[in-house]
Amino acid sequence: MNEALVLLHGSANGSYSWGAVFKELGALPRRVFVPDMLGYGSAPAPSAEYGIAEEVAYLKGLLDAHDIGEMHLVAHSVGVMYGLHLRRALGARVTRLTLLDPVLVSVLREQGEEEGYAEMQGQYDRFMERLPDHAAAARTFVEHWSGAGVWDTLGQRARAVITGLAPKIRLEMIEARSDTTRLAELAASPPPTTILIGEHTRIAPRATARHLGEALRATSMVVPGAAHMIPLTHAAAVADVIRN
Repeated sequence: MNEALVLLHGSANGSYSWGAVFKELGALPRRVFVPDMLGYGSAPAPSAEYGIAEEVAYLKGLLDAHDIGEMHLVAHSVGVMYGLHLRRALGARVTRLTLLDPVLVSVLREQGEEEGYAEMQGQYDRFMERLPDHAAAARTFVEHWSGAGVWDTLGQRARAVITGLAPKIRLEMIEARSDTTRLAELAASPPPTTILIGEHTRIAPRATARHLGEALRATSMVVPGAAHMIPLTHAAAVADVIRN
């Protein structure tokens, strides 16, 4: 198998969020590439004019620099938004997609998913209201996806890392909210696609997954017991889908 495996993280996570999946995968007969998006890990900071196009150009440049041709692209959460835009830039180089608990505000808005859109708008409003205090904003973000009280269970280092990411999370939320790309554009000429959705996930990713599933002609699967953070909590299920 010549295609590489590319794992694209979601907001507030970074490449490290794929560690458990990588361990579950074990030895694979292909390259595995796990990049950090702008502002994460050792990646450069985003520019003052940051937008989806800048993120896509950066990721495409990384893939080109590492001589990655055909690839199976796996993306989580808002990483799915960036991943689908990246697929448009890469064309036939993306031979397979696996999308985990996808969140695309543009899809919710276009498809009239009022409840899901309101859920994301509420998260945006709460985050922005608290943003002068980066730790408070980070807590709000984490507990939206993982549940009340989860922030206090994280170690000091994890809280510090996520707090430091608050400015980039802000940019990602602004881009997700302002993107007007239509679903038909994102789903044009789709490769074989699998969508995983957590059994206990929120309304917005559930609605997003339903519309993406139809547009991409995807195989959709529910991960029993999972919520939104599937790569962290149900790595074995993710690895099984990737292998198969």
